[in-house]
Amino acid sequence: MNNLIYKDMQDLFKNYEIQLKDYENLNKSKIWSQIVSNSFKDINLEKLENFFSNNLSNGIDNSRLCKKEDIKENFLKLCENYDKDEVIKLFSQENNNVGNSQNHYSYQGKIITYNDVFLVNFYFEIKKYFSNKKNIILEIGGGYGGLARIISNSKNCTYIIIDLPEINLISSYYLKSHFPNKNFLLYDKYKENDELNLEDYDFVILPPWSLNKNLSFDFCINIRSMMEMNINSIDNYFKYIQNNLKNDGYFLNINRYFSDVNKYNFYFNKFPYDKKWKIIKSKTSWLQKNIHLLLTKRTKNDFNEINELMNRLKNFTENRNQYKKKIYYKIKIFLKNFFN
Repeated sequence: MNNLIYKDMQDLFKNYEIQLKDYENLNKSKIWSQIVSNSFKDINLEKLENFFSNNLSNGIDNSRLCKKEDIKENFLKLCENYDKDEVIKLFSQENNNVGNSQNHYSYQGKIITYNDVFLVNFYFEIKKYFSNKKNIILEIGGGYGGLARIISNSKNCTYIIIDLPEINLISSYYLKSHFPNKNFLLYDKYKENDELNLEDYDFVILPPWSLNKNLSFDFCINIRSMMEMNINSIDNYFKYIQNNLKNDGYFLNINRYFSDVNKYNFYFNKFPYDKKWKIIKSKTSWLQKNIHLLLTKRTKNDFNEINELMNRLKNFTENRNQYKKKIYYKIKIFLKNFFN
C-alpha cells in the first residue's frame, strides 16, 4: 500500500536529481561508490516502490538475503529482552508494506524484518534518554529511515537525516509513505533558503554538504556507517558533532571494532572523541559480536574515561585480530559456512 500519489513521487525524483547535480564526491567512500553505481544506474519509480525486494536495499537493509528462521529466532529473543507488547507495536503493519518487503517474518499483522529487529533493540537501548520536550535528533547515515520511523512514532522530535543523495531518495519515499501528514524539508526547498528553521519540520533529509553550521541538537546517532567512511569524513562529522551537540546531549555510536573494506583499516578505538564525554553505555552490540555500542553524554568538563575506553578497545581489537589469524579459527569459520 503506497500513500504517495504520482506527483509526490515525481517530486522525490526531482529532488534527487537536484542533489546529484550538486554532488560532492568527497563524501562518498569506495564501498558506497561501488554499491550505488550498480544499484542506482537503472533507478525508476517501480524499482523505488519495491526497494526492499531489489538491489536498491544493498548496504542499507539486506533482509531479502536472510533466512526467515533466523529473523524469527532473533525476533523471539528480542521479545524475551523487553515487554513483548511494546516490542510488537514498533514494527510496521503488513497492510502498509512500504518498499514491498517479501522476505520477512509475519507476526500479528506486523512485518518483522531482519534489520528492523536490531533497530527496535537500539531504540530500547536509548528510549529513556530522550527528553519529554521536543527532541532535535541528527542521524548521520540514516539508511532507508527505519530508526527514524520507530523513534518518530514514539517521541516528539524533529528528525534530521544526513546521507548520500541515492539513499535520501529511498528514505524520503519510505518516511513520506509512513507519515503522509508530517512536515518534510528536503534538499530542493532547503537549497532555496538555507536559513529555514529546521525545528519547524518533522523530518529533514539532506546530503552531507548541506549540514547547517548553526544547528544545535539533542541527540546524534550513527549506526554502522562511519566504519564505511573515509578518514576525512569521520573527522569532519566528529568536529560537527562536538561543536553542535547540546551540553547533556547524547551520541549513540554503533560500528564495527575493525573493518578493512576501504583503502585503509578502520578501528573503532581511533574515533576522534575529545575529552568532554561521559560514558553511559559501552558494550558489544546484541547478537553482533563484531560491533560495539557506545552511548556517551556531552559535558562541559574534561574526563579521561573516553580515552581509557579507547585504549581498552584497542587492546581488545588487537587480541581479536590475532585470534582470527590462527588456524583453528579459520577452520571453525570454514566448517560453519560449509554446514550452513
